[in-house]
Amino acid sequence: MSLIPGGEIFPSLEKGVIDATEFSMPTIDLMMGFHKIAKYNYFSGWHQQATFFELLINKDVWNKMSPRQKNILETMCKAATLDTLAYTESIQAQAMIASQAKHGVKIDYLSEEILTTLENSWEEVASELSNTSPMFKEVWEDLSTFRKNYEVWGKNGFLPRAQRD
Repeated sequence: MSLIPGGEIFPSLEKGVIDATEFSMPTIDLMMGFHKIAKYNYFSGWHQQATFFELLINKDVWNKMSPRQKNILETMCKAATLDTLAYTESIQAQAMIASQAKHGVKIDYLSEEILTTLENSWEEVASELSNTSPMFKEVWEDLSTFRKNYEVWGKNGFLPRAQRD
């Protein structure tokens, strides 16, 4: 696996420097022209079900803000997150349809074996990082607790993935 800037993905695919990419969502893939080189789009990764953006503010600056200023920023961030989730969910199907119909992209699922390998590899990396970074360890433990608690909803709140022919 290689981490490269978004703008270098297409030329890297084109030159054979990389064989595949995981970058964003179908709409962005279409806009970046990945369909010109990559004819397979695999779903769904366990690692990113949605894209989120964050606003980082120096804690000293945050602490100097008035309650009204903090409230405005929190409200703006919540509104931006809601808009982003609603909008991006609404446009992915059209991008997938266009990729298939106009550009011959084939859509398929990642196998359970691949997903398990990816998850196990991530767990190894997270363990290593937890041993070297107290901040990472704190964040990872908090996220892991959330994920464990979320399992009840995740396993029961949605219909099973449709069976394919």
